[in-house]
This record gives sequence, C-alpha cells and structure tokens, in this order.
Amino acid sequence: MVSTLDEKNALLEGAVDVAEGVRRHKWLIGVFCVVVVAIIWTFASVLVQYVFHDLGFSKPFFLTYVANSLFAVNLPIYWVGRKVGYIKSASDASFWETFRVSAIVAPLWFIANCCYNFSLNMTSVTSSTIISSTSSMFTFALSVLFLKEKFSWAKMAGVAFCMTGNIFTAFHDGSSGSTETFFGDAIALFSAFMYAVYTSTMRKCIPDESMSLCLFFGILGTLNFLCLLPVVLVFHYTHVESLHSLTLEILGLLTVKGLFDNVLSDYLWALAMIYTTPTVATIGLSLTVPFAILSDGIFHAVAPTTAVCFASLFVIAGFVLINVSSSDEPKKALD
Repeated sequence: MVSTLDEKNALLEGAVDVAEGVRRHKWLIGVFCVVVVAIIWTFASVLVQYVFHDLGFSKPFFLTYVANSLFAVNLPIYWVGRKVGYIKSASDASFWETFRVSAIVAPLWFIANCCYNFSLNMTSVTSSTIISSTSSMFTFALSVLFLKEKFSWAKMAGVAFCMTGNIFTAFHDGSSGSTETFFGDAIALFSAFMYAVYTSTMRKCIPDESMSLCLFFGILGTLNFLCLLPVVLVFHYTHVESLHSLTLEILGLLTVKGLFDNVLSDYLWALAMIYTTPTVATIGLSLTVPFAILSDGIFHAVAPTTAVCFASLFVIAGFVLINVSSSDEPKKALD
C-alpha cells in the first residue's frame, strides 16, 4: 500500500515537472519571439520614414489600412492548414466566437498602429520608439487591474525605469523647440496607451491557445479591409489623403512592410503575449530602443545624444528587470 502511494506521488511529481518544463519552454519561445519582433519593428519604422520623407508619400492612414488589411492572408492559410490537417479543426473556440473577438480588437489595433505611423512622420524613429515603450506602464496597470496579473515591486521598478527613459526623451525633444516634434511625441504616447488597451483586451479575450491566432488575424484583416475602404475612398476624393502619388514601388514597399511588420511580427508578438504575460510582451518593445538608435545613425546620420543614451539604458534595464521578476510565473501558475 505504501509503495503504491509512493508510486502515485512519484508519478504526480513527474507530471508536475513535465508541465513546468513545458511552460518554461513556452516562456523562452515567447521571449525569443519578442526579440525577433523588436528587430522587425525597428526596420519597419525606418521603411515607413523612407516612404514618408524620401518618396514623398506621407499617408499614415492609408499605410495603416494596407498593412492591417494584409492580415487577411491568414484566412486562406488557415483553411488550407485545416484541409491538410496541419491546423486542428477541433478548436475550443468557434468561428463566430473568434469573429466576435476580432471585431472587438480590430478598431483598437488600427488606432494604435495608425497613431504610431502618424508620430513617425513628425519625430525620429528613436524618439517615437522610446516613447512607445511607455505602453509597458499602461499594460502593467491594466493587467493588474483587469487580468489579475500578480503585482510585484520588482515589476513596478522595471516600469519606473522605462518611464524614466521616456521622460528623458520627452524633455530632450521638447527642448529642441520644434512644435511638430513635440506633437509627434504626444501622438506616440497616445499610441502607447492604445497598444496597452488592445494588448490587455487580446489577453482577456484570448487567454490560451484554444482560439486560432491564424483565424483571428485573418478575420481582423478582412474586417479592416471592408469596413475602412469607404473611409479610404472619402479621404482620397476629399484630398485628406489623396492617392494620386501612389506608385507600384510605394505599394510594393507598403506590402513588404505589412507582411513582415504586421502579419509576421504581430503573430509572433501575440504568441509571445500568450506564452508569457502582457507586461513582458509589451516591455519587449523596449528592445527596439538600441536598434532604433543604431538605425537613426546608419540611415539618417543622427548621432545619439547623451539624453537618448541614458533613456535607452533605463528602458533596457526596465525590460531585464521585469523579465527576471516574471521568470518564475510559469512555476507559480502550476501551484
């Protein structure tokens, strides 16, 4: 009898160890996805500024429309995947449940991305990137309040580091005397808030892998294309955003941007959010800071100032601190 109990306890402990190992493996995959996304987002921001300034096609709304509509390519991928058996059809979430979540997230997603693209037209990639990482503060607050993410002073300190970096950037740009730059920073800040809103909304509506991300993004892109097409046409004919200067080169670059910066990176980012936490995934935005400084130096010959360097160090320190303080959450989730 005793040996039987010992065997059961050993099996139970083994099952717990396996489950913990799987969760930690997913956590590492999530962190890796965040790093890849940071690289993609940085170079996508450089591409957007090239289209805006070098090619003279400053149409943030249309750019966001094209990029987000490209999410629709996930639909045929999803249906083909189900046909060949790569994607399981026995999903816990129905098509209409997924449709409902996509309809909720789609406008939040568009507003956040559109505001960020507007900010890129008014300020540098570095400033826009650093300020966008402010979303970590908003995401942390929303996650603690609505998603029951565990509060810790270590996480709070990490968020404070990120905020300090953003304050450095804001004051540095404000001292330049450029109203447009300051306004661009303000739009980037609002974009950061909207990133936090849709991040928390996604995690609330998609708590695990029961809902197909491929189907979710496919529906989101289709809704974006159909619902905002009338707005694009109105903007064109009222010359709010005239498309007369649209060329095949520009359309090709927008397509490349959308496929990599939206379709691929946002899928990886959503996966990272599910495998880790919304706060960790959003803090990952901070990793774009050193890449942004490097890109401004290479493509725009903009040398980083002392304030920008201090800002980037604070933001990166915040990312590391939050990840370290969150690294034991997979284990706690098993208790």
